Amino acid sequence: MTTDTQIKVTFRQYRPEDHAAVTKIFIEGLVVFDKNLDYRYLWGERIRSDLTTDLADIQASHMTLGGNFWIAVATTKGSSRIVGITGLKRVSKAVGEVRRVYVDQTCHRMRVGRKLMAELESWSRQNGIKRIFLTTAASNEKPQAFYAALGYTKTDKVMYAWEKLKYFEISEFVNQL
Repeated sequence: MTTDTQIKVTFRQYRPEDHAAVTKIFIEGLVVFDKNLDYRYLWGERIRSDLTTDLADIQASHMTLGGNFWIAVATTKGSSRIVGITGLKRVSKAVGEVRRVYVDQTCHRMRVGRKLMAELESWSRQNGIKRIFLTTAASNEKPQAFYAALGYTKTDKVMYAWEKLKYFEISEFVNQL
């Protein structure tokens, strides 16, 4: 690969002008989790809900409440685009919840997710957060292996994305910083 076709990925804090690209990556990342078309309508409802709550105003929902939100930007041939996102919601003074870890499928296996998580963890340590947790699909082994490789421990907690239906089991992972 020559230098003019190489992709350079940088990481930075979210800015309001990133909103459209962030929501696009979120939607594309979320819809691949469940292959069961019988419940596709639930995912549509979840996307609408998320886009009108915390993702409607990322600065208010993440950043002003003591958390943060990061963007991965890929640049090639002078053109840049957002290829990854992650957020941290502060739950208490010492605990944070990792939210919205998504990487554009064209950038998988390029260490984008790993570097986003490193940014999040470094910032968390610098800001007094001692423990972070996250949830991911229980049926999807790739993200579970990813988080385990980063030092996260899977808990025994059984949860569902839709508790009333007992549908779409999710796993919780924790990490002491």
